[in-house]
Amino acid sequence: MPARRILLGFYFEEFLAVGGAEALGRVVGLSRAAWKDWRPANWAEYVKVLPGLEAIPEVGEVEVGTFSVEKAIALKPDVAILGDWQVKGLGTAAERLAAAGIPVVVIDYHAEQPARHAASTRLLGQVLGEEARAARLAGEYEAAITALRDSISAARLPRPRIYVELGSKGPGEQGPSYGDYMWGALAALAGGSNIGRGVIATWGPMAAETVLASRPEVIAIAGSEWRRHPTAQLMGQGVAAEEARARLRGFLARPGWNALPAVREGRVHAVYQGASRTLADFASLQYLAKALYPELFAGLDPQAEYLAWHARWLPIRPQGSFMLGLA
Repeated sequence: MPARRILLGFYFEEFLAVGGAEALGRVVGLSRAAWKDWRPANWAEYVKVLPGLEAIPEVGEVEVGTFSVEKAIALKPDVAILGDWQVKGLGTAAERLAAAGIPVVVIDYHAEQPARHAASTRLLGQVLGEEARAARLAGEYEAAITALRDSISAARLPRPRIYVELGSKGPGEQGPSYGDYMWGALAALAGGSNIGRGVIATWGPMAAETVLASRPEVIAIAGSEWRRHPTAQLMGQGVAAEEARARLRGFLARPGWNALPAVREGRVHAVYQGASRTLADFASLQYLAKALYPELFAGLDPQAEYLAWHARWLPIRPQGSFMLGLA
């Protein structure tokens, strides 16, 4: 029987894509900060079309230690839908939910493993009573990934070295990079040789000297709607392309970067952090593949694919910058 009272910790757009906008009426508790604070312009767009979001009780956010198990239990949900990273972050606190009679459904898009994307989507379908819709979403994702990987495999091209950094700190401070996780896993799926692999377990800063020594041929800086940070990489809803490129050019002034192959050849890109660890990240994967193999994927328009996915599955129509290069 589909859950009627749901505590939702993360993967908000996946929840809405599977359940439809009407599924929001079943959410009795929300880790709002993980949406509103991380992607404020995106949150604002959803509030315009789904004003009920503002009225859903907040339960806090795991990463900054504000998640309240007491609040969650008091809301009496039938089920708590949490990300794998949230359950790990909560530790024994997550067990208190189960002990209170609240089943914890764990889903995971952060690992960027296509099989986990598909399994998590189908699991959401079971919880929401939308198995057929979930199957279509999962199948669509799997087909896009398979087509891309088949093209890369058939081409038998060398794997270019790629460096991905979360640009939330701006050029003045080395931001986190990724191992076999999130953008690092996406970069590998896209056919790149991720320079963070073997250096970083999941995510964390890479020494500037290591980046220089690795001589990446492609660089991608992940950004979001971080207007509180004066030099952070801006990307996402409401961000103009030239504004995003102006922030991206700031990273090129880092010591030694002018000698990197990626910078010399103009193969430096910005990607939207909100377009990772999501069902729509097949488009981010396409973009990275095109950045790595521009001739092989010359006819591909990943941003158009990203926007079309929203038109098919979600109630908002994003406008802004979600993936772009220097040119």
